[in-house]
Amino acid sequence: MKDIHTTDVLLALRRFIGVPVPDTRLRLRGFVRSGDILRLRLADPERRQLVLTLPVLQPNEAVPMPTWWYVGALRHAARWAETTGRLSPEGHEAQVFDGETLIAEGVIPAATETTADDSLDYVIGDLLADPAWHSKHSPAPELYQLIGFDLMTEDRIRVYLEIPYSGRTIGVDLAVVDDEAGEPRSTGWWASAKLNAILTPDEPTTLAAHQVPDAYDPNCDTVYDLTRWA
Repeated sequence: MKDIHTTDVLLALRRFIGVPVPDTRLRLRGFVRSGDILRLRLADPERRQLVLTLPVLQPNEAVPMPTWWYVGALRHAARWAETTGRLSPEGHEAQVFDGETLIAEGVIPAATETTADDSLDYVIGDLLADPAWHSKHSPAPELYQLIGFDLMTEDRIRVYLEIPYSGRTIGVDLAVVDDEAGEPRSTGWWASAKLNAILTPDEPTTLAAHQVPDAYDPNCDTVYDLTRWA
């Protein structure tokens, strides 16, 4: 079953990958679902970090939290963590902060927050057919759906993909820095083209050749390394 809610939340929070959360130096560097919580990892340029866990379901209800609620929750939690010195230094395990506790303490608002910038984003995204508003969740929905990611190192990202034809969740490592030039990868559509080619069920041995033996990642069934595959 496709986890559309998780993908919708990631689409909404995508803005904080490339630019910092407003009034902070923190960027989103990891996003995975674990049961009924979403684990968000934030880090600053000095690689100080924290992990924020946010509920998937509304309190006492079996319905998901509104997608845009996570945007306000992340903004408030990031500002609070940075201004109160809650970031773990590089090389130390990131401190985990429970979103429900932060709601009870008044750090995170219980209600969905919409700012003037959010309203502008709504309008422009809608008119540009942004997938967040038009329910297109994958370049190739018959092959995969992105449900999370983690920036493992400065030059390697692990994306978590739900595979509809096998029922598995896999982790795929991709390079975000060009090996030869040593520069960030082009912002063109290279990632989806690579995945579309290798995830075809007609050629399962192609993907299998890139499996990472004995890799353990609780967020997926199997890990594949495509950092050097073109």
